[in-house]
Amino acid sequence: MTALPTRHWWLDATAQATDGEPPPAASLHVRCHRRLRGPFTAAHFLLHQAVPQLVERDAELVAAARALEVESIAPELMAIVPTPPQTLTNLASAKERTRFYPATRALRIAHGVAELLVDWAEAAHPKGVTIAFRGLDDADPTDRDLVAVLLRRCDPAVLTVVVDGAGAADDLLGRALAAHAHRAPRLPYVDPELLPDTDVAQLYVDADGTTEEPRLRCAYEALPAEERARRHTARAALLAERDEPTLRLGAIPYHLERGTDPAGAGVRSIVEAVGVCFDKGFYEAVVDLALRGRALLDDAEPTRTYWNLTHKIGACLCYLGRGHDAFPYFEEMRRGSTSPDVHMGTAYLMAMLYTRFLPKDAHDEDLALAWVNTAISIADVHPDPHKRILVRAFMRNARALVELHRGNVDGSLALVDEAMAITDADFGPDEQLLHRSVLLYNRAQVRGARHDHADSLADYDEVIRRDPDYGDYYFERAAQHRALGRHREALADYAAAIRLTPPFYEAHFNRADLLRELGDEAGALRDLDHALDLEPDHVESLVHRADLLLARGVLDRAAADIEHGLALASDHAQLRAAQGALFSELGDVEAAYESYSTALHADPTCVAAWANRAVLAFEAGRTEDAVGDLDAALALVDDPELRVNRAVALQALGEHRRAVTDLDRVLAAAGRADPEPLYLRGVSRFALGDAAGAVADWRAHLAALGSDDVSPHAEEIAARAGDALREGAA
Repeated sequence: MTALPTRHWWLDATAQATDGEPPPAASLHVRCHRRLRGPFTAAHFLLHQAVPQLVERDAELVAAARALEVESIAPELMAIVPTPPQTLTNLASAKERTRFYPATRALRIAHGVAELLVDWAEAAHPKGVTIAFRGLDDADPTDRDLVAVLLRRCDPAVLTVVVDGAGAADDLLGRALAAHAHRAPRLPYVDPELLPDTDVAQLYVDADGTTEEPRLRCAYEALPAEERARRHTARAALLAERDEPTLRLGAIPYHLERGTDPAGAGVRSIVEAVGVCFDKGFYEAVVDLALRGRALLDDAEPTRTYWNLTHKIGACLCYLGRGHDAFPYFEEMRRGSTSPDVHMGTAYLMAMLYTRFLPKDAHDEDLALAWVNTAISIADVHPDPHKRILVRAFMRNARALVELHRGNVDGSLALVDEAMAITDADFGPDEQLLHRSVLLYNRAQVRGARHDHADSLADYDEVIRRDPDYGDYYFERAAQHRALGRHREALADYAAAIRLTPPFYEAHFNRADLLRELGDEAGALRDLDHALDLEPDHVESLVHRADLLLARGVLDRAAADIEHGLALASDHAQLRAAQGALFSELGDVEAAYESYSTALHADPTCVAAWANRAVLAFEAGRTEDAVGDLDAALALVDDPELRVNRAVALQALGEHRRAVTDLDRVLAAAGRADPEPLYLRGVSRFALGDAAGAVADWRAHLAALGSDDVSPHAEEIAARAGDALREGAA
């Protein structure tokens, strides 16, 4: 019997040799170099292996959101794959495109591919499959992220990953290799034997510049420059005849920028690839391509193409969270051009940097307002009348975001309404459909921020009617349904969002929170497990799962989540409160009390820490401390359970009038006969000399329990007021 693989492998040239088991033989060898097909080069190869086999066995495994991943990475396969959801975003022409995907979309697609590959491995390779990846040092970040996801999420018994020679960069892949792969020596490279008449230089060209073999590169570099250029152009033409779209993102631009017409055909191929990658949200590739395109142009007299590539670089750096790196490109554009479009575009992106894309501590809403006002002033006098309408609306929509972040919610709503009025007045009903949907979506968001949940819901209903397959709308609408108490509708929207989009943890986290509120702890736990599969470092998911696991008594898993969360955010109050609850369950009262105190030092508004520390203080006989903690908790939230606990502590101090006040409020809010508060109020009334009131409360307490339940306080009540109760009964 053959043992199933138990680990993934990292073959590293710097690793020391050991006498352990060798890595398994690979079923598939995957080349990952970005020069082949650009973003998701490795994923493209794997989908071509997996999708036909999956479609043959079970087409549903490739339907819905998985078809979106296939279309994004391997469009040639769409002939055998169900059509994915079509949205106004992906149907819009280049001139009408006013929405661009977030940078996180590429990683979400990687998760979708990973899940598809697991389905394929289980269906087509029930004994397991081993995939070896090579060239990841030169891969696009999309492929590096995909391999990182496979390492972290795939059971090696189902799909074993062998990474050959990837560097140990501090990115997702580097961290995944360190955490999930067994490091072993890389086998030495052996030069293959070549026939005497082999054109070695042509082998290098035919390998699209990805070979590691020194002989081939040396022969290539020995060619005259004109001959190298001729061969690159010929190779590009040969690849173009294959009519495979992804070759135009990798190998074809690579050859044309080294061919006989780099500033012409080379730049045109790069501009085409930049446009495709930008529209798909593959922003790291855009930066790489656009920098290469700029290098082919003469920046002494920059052309419109040069500025467009520069704008794309700056925009993508913003989206990628590297906003500080974008500043020099925007400064270069403002310094080098007098074009209104250039200055309007840079002013808009500068505003977005200061209100959205820079780290929070670098936001400056006043500067953002100044920049967006500059963009508006240029838009309002744009020389192209048709474009002027669009940019006037677009820039007002941008200012609406700035005003929202400035706390001017009403002003934000007015600006979105103005942008919608401009658009409706000058465009026909079938024009600028995407732009109109964006404006309507933004108004829904602003109305939600104003707590106008019914109006916000109406806007979401309308934008979904116009664009029914855009999953993010359902995710956002679910929050409005929930705010209005429409829990069933909210759950349906979360399900739609999950079905229509590549995997994203936020949908599972939010649905888990709602399920927990509705009492479905098992369902909430399943969603939190999936959320943390997708984003293992999401602190709030760790907090919520730890709380659920503590409630279920699964202390080892709860402890692991708390430890992981505190490694990410050591001063997170809710995590410290969960740690306190864990220590309390383990019987370490002193450590629990310290954890709650640490939580309160980090966040004095942490109600759970106040409440739980009060319990520990009361049980330790420090009743005044317990009352003080409960006072602080109730100042933050008026919770019936907290009032009951404070009433018990007040009774222990002999402060029965305050106890009665708390219990009066609890019983009034409950709107029904609640046995325990009735008993407790009877105790305080009795202590205050109100025997009749005490008897009334105890009689109501016994009645609320029903005839089948025996009060745990029956003997005490009988001892204090047995005669009175019997007289009342008679």
